[in-house]
Amino acid sequence: MDLWDEITRDDLDGDIRDVADALDVDAAKKLLVMFSGGTLYVPKVESVVRSIRDRRIYQAFNGENFRDLALAYQLTTRQIRIIVQEQRSRRPKVKERELDLFEDNENFKEQP
Repeated sequence: MDLWDEITRDDLDGDIRDVADALDVDAAKKLLVMFSGGTLYVPKVESVVRSIRDRRIYQAFNGENFRDLALAYQLTTRQIRIIVQEQRSRRPKVKERELDLFEDNENFKEQP
């Protein structure tokens, strides 16, 4: 039998033991394999939640509802504008991408 298969929680130390306690030993072992000797960054919960909030704001944005979104999310209209701008650069809405495809392009020539 392989020694790797015999590893238990008691064989783990520090943060990886905490991972085994929070998830299970198999999950801790997977992290060991993937990140062994390296550094794993775990973002703050607020950062992940903010990402979801920003995506929802962008999805609800209709071009004119800065104030409504600011009130709904307890932000300023300036913050909403910044969020929309950042989200637009990361993931343009389908309609925006379609418009870009059909903009005048000097290199595009219609075939007869």
